[in-house]
Amino acid sequence: MKKISFDTKNGYLLLNDIIIAPLNEYEFTKIAEENNIEIENNQTNTYVHNLSTCGSLNEFEFGINFTFENYFMTSVWLSWDGGNTKKYGHNTTENQLISDENSLASLLIKVLGKYPDEIKKTFSAFNFSWGNISASASLQSSITSIGMSWKRVD
Repeated sequence: MKKISFDTKNGYLLLNDIIIAPLNEYEFTKIAEENNIEIENNQTNTYVHNLSTCGSLNEFEFGINFTFENYFMTSVWLSWDGGNTKKYGHNTTENQLISDENSLASLLIKVLGKYPDEIKKTFSAFNFSWGNISASASLQSSITSIGMSWKRVD
């Protein structure tokens, strides 16, 4: 299992201490190939591409989805298949999903060394000069995840 880490000073996501995000799609696939990081390609016939792999952050295991628009990485989602979602699937209650989101927010507090800048019922955001990292629960999809997105500089 690949180890996930964050460089919050520079806004990087790392796998096994290798910068993997944010990169353009060409750099991303080249670095993944050079470092034997298996990537699943979920391309469509549109300008949006999704590439995915898996990894772990402390004791939590995630599916990692990298979203590219016009070959530019726009976001990364670490979907947690653990907690109540793993136990109950789509029968997970709202309170159970919120509990799972709180678990991810607590994990981020520990990993990032700071408290969220914004807290809502199903969302906790940690803001940085380059963008944000968030923990969220989707009631519609019955999933909890960590998201990372960057401010767009044109």
